[in-house]
Amino acid sequence: MLYTSEKTGKSYKTVKELESAEKEFDKAEQEKKALVTEKKERAKEIEEARKACGEVRAKAKSMIEEADAKYDELVSKFIDDYGSYHESYYNDGKHQVVTVGDLIESFLKLW
Repeated sequence: MLYTSEKTGKSYKTVKELESAEKEFDKAEQEKKALVTEKKERAKEIEEARKACGEVRAKAKSMIEEADAKYDELVSKFIDDYGSYHESYYNDGKHQVVTVGDLIESFLKLW
């Protein structure tokens, strides 16, 4: 006589074989469910990290925009007070305006 399992959809010669096959089937199903649960948990962790990155980026963008606005405001006030503003370079902690001649000279030293 053959015994058919509703879980596996297969036929077995003995009840013992059927029960053994169903136990293995149940074990495999539990492992699949555990794997799906683990994947969901790890995906949730990744999503939380992505949200945290977004928050940090938004905060950094806001800080940059504030710093740029302050810089622009200070430059505008400087121009209002003195008529113009130019970028300059610092050398050994001393303020030094770099002229075109200085740039040409430093370029020629490279040759």
